[in-house]
Amino acid sequence: MADLNDINSLASAFEEFKNTNDSRLAQIEIKGSADYVTTDKLDKINADLSALQASVTDVAKKSNRLGAVESNADVQAHDAAFNSFMRKGIDGNLGELEQKAMNTAVPAEGGYLLPKQVEAGLFTTLETLSPLRALASVVSVSTDDYRFLSNLHGTEAGWVGETDARPETAGPALAETRVPMGEIYANPGVSQRALDDLSVNVEALLAEEVARAIAIKENAAFVNGDGVNKPQGIMTTAGIASIKTGVAADLPANADFVFKMIYGLNSAYRQNARFASASAVTASLRTIKDGNGNYIWQPSLIAGEPATLAGYSHSEISEMDAIAAGKSPLLFGDFKQGYLIADRIGVRVLRDPFTKKPFVLFYSTKRVGGMVKDKNAFIKLLVQA
Repeated sequence: MADLNDINSLASAFEEFKNTNDSRLAQIEIKGSADYVTTDKLDKINADLSALQASVTDVAKKSNRLGAVESNADVQAHDAAFNSFMRKGIDGNLGELEQKAMNTAVPAEGGYLLPKQVEAGLFTTLETLSPLRALASVVSVSTDDYRFLSNLHGTEAGWVGETDARPETAGPALAETRVPMGEIYANPGVSQRALDDLSVNVEALLAEEVARAIAIKENAAFVNGDGVNKPQGIMTTAGIASIKTGVAADLPANADFVFKMIYGLNSAYRQNARFASASAVTASLRTIKDGNGNYIWQPSLIAGEPATLAGYSHSEISEMDAIAAGKSPLLFGDFKQGYLIADRIGVRVLRDPFTKKPFVLFYSTKRVGGMVKDKNAFIKLLVQA
């Protein structure tokens, strides 16, 4: 967990970063270029800043535990039977207990549903590993065909006198939208000897390993997915507004583009909006100052709180674009309002002790969908002259 030493180190590192970057800028102004020693030092401090900020911001990740869930006799019996199934492949009455332990009946599809506690732990771990899952709206659904109604507005009004007629006005237009969904899987292996060791928490191991593998894949889809058997990503969704950098293949030296993004977003979304970029882009953003000579990126010195960019929270999402011509390396918006993630209830596990002896594989499947539900909630930066 982030402690006072991390916070103090972050504050000191940022002061050193600002001093070093000011020296770099002065060298460029005087000689036309910066010394290698200075730029190399700046890069190293930048890397240290990223690590320290992650330690302070992501404090919850380091203390993650399996979530507590409501328990009853059927749930407890299912947990015990599932543990036996995991270790020895003996299922007993697991199938019957599984149905009793579930709030929603799920047809048999091969394998068994994770116990509630393990599934809760898996989703808790997913939220800490997947930045977008932690920021977006997340719903649990019981079918792959999940749809929602969008209000396209269109309601009209008019002025009338005291005795004037009041004809019917146009009402709101509603559109039904289907969330693109797909199945994602992980297939971690554990040696039979480890499974025989009762001191190994098999359920926690499964939740952690499956969550880690799934988080990598689903977060990539939430950002850049094409919507074919997977979620539709934010950055691949057509119709989202953009601001051009005015520079062909880099970020501008001044902060104007950041403020254009902020005020280019409708004020209704601005209150809960935040920035997002990949780590390498964040490193470049740290060097930019506003018109008053103040650095627009500021570290967070409060455990669990994110760094800020021009006063707005800033998250790092590694799957986002690097800085290059035609790319969109920076996103600003209200993620909770703008992006929807749909999790189908039930994560299934199939035990396979044969394919890769002496390891037992646990083929785990999960169905998830995602899409931008409100394009007006985002604005992105486009690297273009």
